Amino acid sequence: MDVLWSYVSPTRISQPATLKGKAVRHLTETSVSRAVRIFAAWKLLLLIVAVASPGPGYDTSTSILFDQYRSTNSDSWLARAIEYVVLRLTRWDAFYFATSSERGHLYEQEWAFSWLLSRATSTTANVLFSTLPLSPIVKHALAGILISHISHLFAVTTLYRLVYTIAPTTEARKSQIAFTTACLHIISPAGLFLSAPYGEATFALFNFLGLLCYALAVQNRFETFADAYQVDAFWTLGAGTWFALATMMRSNGLLSGIVFAWDVIATLPRLHHVLRNRDKEELTRLGATIAAGTLVAIGFAFPQMVAYTEYCTAGEERPWCTAFPPSIYSFVQEHYWNVGFLRYWTLSNLPLFALAFPIGWIMVETALPSLFQAHHINRIVNGSCEADRKLQPYPPIPATKEEKVFQYLLPRFALPQVILVGMAATSFHCQIINRISSGYPLWFFIIALEMCVIDGGSWRDKGESARGRQGVSRLFGVYDRIPSAKPDWIVRGLMVYAVVQGGLYASFMPPA
Repeated sequence: MDVLWSYVSPTRISQPATLKGKAVRHLTETSVSRAVRIFAAWKLLLLIVAVASPGPGYDTSTSILFDQYRSTNSDSWLARAIEYVVLRLTRWDAFYFATSSERGHLYEQEWAFSWLLSRATSTTANVLFSTLPLSPIVKHALAGILISHISHLFAVTTLYRLVYTIAPTTEARKSQIAFTTACLHIISPAGLFLSAPYGEATFALFNFLGLLCYALAVQNRFETFADAYQVDAFWTLGAGTWFALATMMRSNGLLSGIVFAWDVIATLPRLHHVLRNRDKEELTRLGATIAAGTLVAIGFAFPQMVAYTEYCTAGEERPWCTAFPPSIYSFVQEHYWNVGFLRYWTLSNLPLFALAFPIGWIMVETALPSLFQAHHINRIVNGSCEADRKLQPYPPIPATKEEKVFQYLLPRFALPQVILVGMAATSFHCQIINRISSGYPLWFFIIALEMCVIDGGSWRDKGESARGRQGVSRLFGVYDRIPSAKPDWIVRGLMVYAVVQGGLYASFMPPA
């Protein structure tokens, strides 16, 4: 009787049908909430590794700094415990971030570290931690750690939404690829740098938000309703704003502005026609694109303008004040860290190139097919089988609006990634590619795609999956996978590297 009553119950009739069984389990297994739980478990593991790292560390600069600031109010067991954890996470450049947050950018070389992040951590420390029984420097370092954790969490959820938005496939496939991509970002080779008071986590968040806004802008570029161009312009300006903030966080955020330069260059062949006909839609899009690119340039220039007023308007000028353009970023990197074209190419740095090579290679391998053969990636995402491919022209024409958007976005996401690897290999300390790679979503997405489609075969039968393995075309020929390394080995490598790096970082033992 209870079963019969459930079918005629007004409550049941008034509610829509819900997914049950395997469908519900699939959505649960690939949900954002599960990614958040994995995020929390991974962060806890890295924190345990850092706290358990032995000894005072290779360099005791942070310990000396904390001792200088320690007061009688910070002698309680709680203050000591918090200070111990913060000490393990305030290593390497985090030393500069914490001190700049506490008393501003005092020395010239400190301008190599984000002015925006130091202002954000300073505000957070003064607002949230002012009453804690901790020394001022510990409060500011703790604020940086809090910002990094929150930023990384939102970067993971934003990446999930970005992949879910652009993948031209079914809802179930979208959620699976998005979930896998988000999980790969959780175990990023940046490791403990995404927990420490560094700018990598916040840069990743801002850059992902910019890419998401840009993807939404492009979606409206292919819409046909009357006001689509205005919505496009709105999201384009939003992308420019987030990219500007990313550039203020790390100067390599300037590479994200390439998407706007690409769009402007693509408009030039028809610019005369647009101007002659006074095409309101095209002019609005072009104006928004130029304005967004200008915002990125402002994000790069503004902190340097602040530095210029400090160092170049008083009586005694520094050498970079008379350069064109007067960039304190370029000067301090070259003068204090010997950064420059091929300057890092020394025999003693060969182990650091070896350390950076795996991630650099994966980033190039995933970017080149995305840059030159986005249509192949598109066919893999939407699950086209070999028979369908033979009936299509070459290169295949996108069948849906979603596929057009995807093939429009993929090369624009790939180009900044390739340029970044080229700059790391030739013009700056190459090993930092392992942590700044966390701000670029494409390589996470391609590895996730490999795991979900070609290896996992979760939405194909075995025969179709085998055909997919044989039909993945690459830039330089036909290969069996993208990237060439097995994704399960890549995941194992990322996890092992992050755990080892966490122990080395907390003990201040290079290379981390």
